[in-house]
Amino acid sequence: MDDRKKRIDDLDRGKMEAHASLDTLLENFGENLYFRTKDMQAEFDDILQYNTYLSEISESSAAILKVEEKNRRFKELEETIEHKEQEEKERSKEMAGIYRRLGRALLANKDYNDFTSLFREQADATASRLESLEIRIKELENKEGGNVFSWIGKSAQGLVLKSFLSKAQDNQEQLYKDIGERYCSQCQNDPASVLNQNPAKPNLAPVLSETREAENVEAIFTEIDWLSRLSRAATDELSVLKDEKRIISAGFGIDGNPQKQVQTLTNHIAQIKNDLRSLYRNFGAQASGILDSEILPERKYFIDTIVTAEDGEVIGRAVRLNQSIVDYEKAIGKLKASLAIDEENSKIEKFMKSIEDKKKRITDLQNAILDLEENVHESERSILELKKQL
Repeated sequence: MDDRKKRIDDLDRGKMEAHASLDTLLENFGENLYFRTKDMQAEFDDILQYNTYLSEISESSAAILKVEEKNRRFKELEETIEHKEQEEKERSKEMAGIYRRLGRALLANKDYNDFTSLFREQADATASRLESLEIRIKELENKEGGNVFSWIGKSAQGLVLKSFLSKAQDNQEQLYKDIGERYCSQCQNDPASVLNQNPAKPNLAPVLSETREAENVEAIFTEIDWLSRLSRAATDELSVLKDEKRIISAGFGIDGNPQKQVQTLTNHIAQIKNDLRSLYRNFGAQASGILDSEILPERKYFIDTIVTAEDGEVIGRAVRLNQSIVDYEKAIGKLKASLAIDEENSKIEKFMKSIEDKKKRITDLQNAILDLEENVHESERSILELKKQL
């Protein structure tokens, strides 16, 4: 029995391999046949379905490319925007430094006293504060002698003074920056008011004078103007890029996550291809004459018009593979029937043994009943004899 089961397993594997080979052969043959119908006016449902499937695959593939391109562009925009925003941050830092240079130069140049007079008092006070702190720190550092407590007090005082000095320096740098920004803003908003400070100036920035300070102001203002133009251009470009990114993002919001879109379309294509394979196998089976169902005359005539002599080898292989599957099934069926017969015979043998056992039990019970009946009769006779003595 075990040999027959092993033989069935071997035949099942052979059948599966033959089935796989036949399916592949029929799919390729059917696909080739459908391809031949592209330019033909054939009003068959499967051919119409075939063309619909191809169209859906093409549309889905194009949609995937479109989503992937949008996603690629979105990531590219993110990187570009991040890079340009970082550039703008660096440019802002550079601009702040230049504003400070401009403010310092304006304060140092007497030609701009009319403009800087508003800030002169604060600037002088800050400068005096800095000078005083620097002198006190220097005196403290040069101070010698004293015990450990004096040294601790000196160190603490030094830390406090340096903290005040750092704060005063920050205030001075901020003042320079404010002056530079105010000057540039005034030049842009009201150039005439700046020109009136120096009527000889032909443009917004002061003309070069014989003093080095005036030359510095001119150069610094030109540098600021150049950086401002760069910043405005970068801001405009960033605005355009962010608008494009927002539009793409809004599209993703409506249609869903791009990865999910691609996965949905990919799954749809896979399902269509699976349906196409079923069409191919069916058409290949029809053309090979191995389909179980009956083919209508008009369908058979149509197949005859597209099948060529070169297809004979493929059809022959399909017929042989199909016959081998039939042979496998018959051999498997015989072996399974043989096993089933043996199983039924085994059941019959068990049933017969059970019947014999039960018959024996019945005989034993019948004999026991007879013995009990005899005992009853014996007791009845004893009772009759005893009654005679009453």
